[in-house]
Amino acid sequence: MAGKISLDSYKVKPPINGYGINRSDPIPIGVGTLQETPIGGFFANAYYDFGKSKGMLYELSYFGELETYKQIVVYPQIGAERQSNQYANYYYGINPGESLATGYSAYSAPATTNLFAGLMIEIPIIDQWFVNLYTKRKWMGGGINNSPVMNRPFQDTIFTAIAYRFK
Repeated sequence: MAGKISLDSYKVKPPINGYGINRSDPIPIGVGTLQETPIGGFFANAYYDFGKSKGMLYELSYFGELETYKQIVVYPQIGAERQSNQYANYYYGINPGESLATGYSAYSAPATTNLFAGLMIEIPIIDQWFVNLYTKRKWMGGGINNSPVMNRPFQDTIFTAIAYRFK
């Protein structure tokens, strides 16, 4: 069983009035696997969104591992994400009623594939404690980029965590 915290949420307020479009609360839960190999880890995940889209989300990704200076480890990541038309359309589509209310063109988002690349840096603090720094850029596919609510063709993720590794 696998779950994911998704950032596919937004609120749009058009300049012509105060009517807003709010897309939020994805709940992607499904199955996944991690296969460790001598050249890195391969992830495959399939999620169903129990949130409002009721769509599917698929991910394939690769994490490498490079040990650098003073036990600092760098994990490069590449991958692809596939959003079903239900998932993409809920988060990036505009129905005719919303189009009239906001002034945005109506748009039905098809299934789309997004590519991503990221980097995680793991820095030892003391004993089993580490700081993880993570950044990822996801380039949105045409089904999302053509949406009138999109203002850039990518989505960036950045976070920092303090982690404890159990023995």
